[in-house]
Amino acid sequence: MRFLSRFINIVDATVDRIGKIVSFTIYPIMLVLVYEVVMRYYFTRPTIWAHETSCMLYGAHFIIGGAYALQKGAFVNVEVVYLRFSPRTRAFIDLLTWSMFYVFVGILIWKSVPWALKSVRLNEFSDSTWGPYVWPIKLTIPFASILMLLQGLTRTIKDAYLAFTGRELNTEVTP
Repeated sequence: MRFLSRFINIVDATVDRIGKIVSFTIYPIMLVLVYEVVMRYYFTRPTIWAHETSCMLYGAHFIIGGAYALQKGAFVNVEVVYLRFSPRTRAFIDLLTWSMFYVFVGILIWKSVPWALKSVRLNEFSDSTWGPYVWPIKLTIPFASILMLLQGLTRTIKDAYLAFTGRELNTEVTP
């Protein structure tokens, strides 16, 4: 049990820290978009890089934020029905629905890892006028998928413990 508690604490702390760091990418996205609007509409001098930069930053922000959202319980449930059940029954229901999650994340990892590695190997760049490297953004997909998988494992462990014991898992590790 001690190993599981440590695993959960490490994953939770890692996802929490990465999620908070990545959340700050919203500021550069906002600055790039405001700069583009000002340049385009007030100076009639649009940029060749702003749209692509904001798309890439938002893509990274969105995909890496998924594990953080999973940790915080920010995904949508059918709560009208779901909240009527006891916590233990909800844990059993969650254990059934986790299978769909693992299929999704498994396929995402399976397909994105070779795709991203090929991009790195080719030193891939965009075919736009600006032509930035795209491999760093493509690497965020398998990275985020692995974070999501780890966070899903912690949630599954907690749900299994609650479902089979009727108690919440205490993850505080005592020396």
